[in-house]
Amino acid sequence: MSSNGFFEKAGFVALMAGVGCFLLSFVGMGLAPWTTLKHIRAPVKSPLNPYYDSKGNLTPVGLGRKIYIREGCWHCHSQFVRPVAGEPFRYGPPSKAWESMYDIPQTYGTRRIGPDLSREAGRRSDDWHFAHLYNPRYTVPLSVMPRYPWLFKKENNRIVPTEEGKALVAYLQSLGKFYKKEIQERVYPSYFKVTRAPSKESVDVRRGAVLFKENCVGCHGAKGDGNGKASRFLTPKPANLVKRYISPSEAYAILNRGVLGSSMPSFREMPEKDLWALAFYVSSLGVKTRDKRIAEIKNEPQRITKGIALFSANCAVCHGAKGEGNGVTAAGLHPRPKDFTRRVFELEYFKSIVKEGVAGTAMPPFANLSDEDLENLSAYVTSLFKKER
Repeated sequence: MSSNGFFEKAGFVALMAGVGCFLLSFVGMGLAPWTTLKHIRAPVKSPLNPYYDSKGNLTPVGLGRKIYIREGCWHCHSQFVRPVAGEPFRYGPPSKAWESMYDIPQTYGTRRIGPDLSREAGRRSDDWHFAHLYNPRYTVPLSVMPRYPWLFKKENNRIVPTEEGKALVAYLQSLGKFYKKEIQERVYPSYFKVTRAPSKESVDVRRGAVLFKENCVGCHGAKGDGNGKASRFLTPKPANLVKRYISPSEAYAILNRGVLGSSMPSFREMPEKDLWALAFYVSSLGVKTRDKRIAEIKNEPQRITKGIALFSANCAVCHGAKGEGNGVTAAGLHPRPKDFTRRVFELEYFKSIVKEGVAGTAMPPFANLSDEDLENLSAYVTSLFKKER
């Protein structure tokens, strides 16, 4: 055959080389492992196996894993933190081999259209996950994740998760459970101090409005009144940012550290410039409430005086003698008691909170207080506010 024969052409040689490499990789990485490992199963009866109990029955976590695989969650979410680049900073400690010793098949995934889930335990609340599964746009307005309404049912005019929905969330909350405390300290740091806020003129508040629409309206609502579409799933309810004023530095701190014990996540991965823009926008939603309430108590010095005794008797143990949220019981409470030096509440809103309490928190109802008491208490609490310089 001449040197110019068909089988000696560069194109044919390249084609055969490509096909050969594909077949080699298929046999070596697909067929061979399948034929040699297809009969291997994770030991069922083991005190360490989180997916089966001592009788060999599926646990809620095991059922949740089956649902995770069935619904194709692994297709977009990975479960493997690589020890490279910024992955440990973003997700947590790199994955270890022993963590997946009972995972057959493994769910490492590759695509990461959504975030890695191998360190999900304690990162977000159960309520947040339920709202996210029912409609991901409720919690992440720009999410491309599909809805899973079949994991929910209607009960007493409320949408509640089915047993499968609960199991799936139980599985998610088991991922990385041995690193839960470390992850929570990263996501919800126990200490975070803002020394000084930038000037309002140096911050793009309009950018903050865009960020609020992209990240916050699902829970807090388009107007910031706490009536977002996800709010029906969440306990405690999202904060009403219109009927309370939060200082920019306090809003910035909350965005960085989240609120452990609630569904408010941390947004610390945002650039600092964006975090300040969002903080100033959130703060701006309650400015009218702040100005109105501060003006009201200027003419009520007697109410402030009467409120001191009420505060000492009912509030100081959690909120601290100076209302800074550092009372003797505060360290063990999640969410932490509010710092009144950085907040101002609209009068009627404040009265309803104290009268009814806040479900999902350590704030109990004080139904025994009269309207007069509540107005006196509100006046004193408002007087604790310290305006930022």
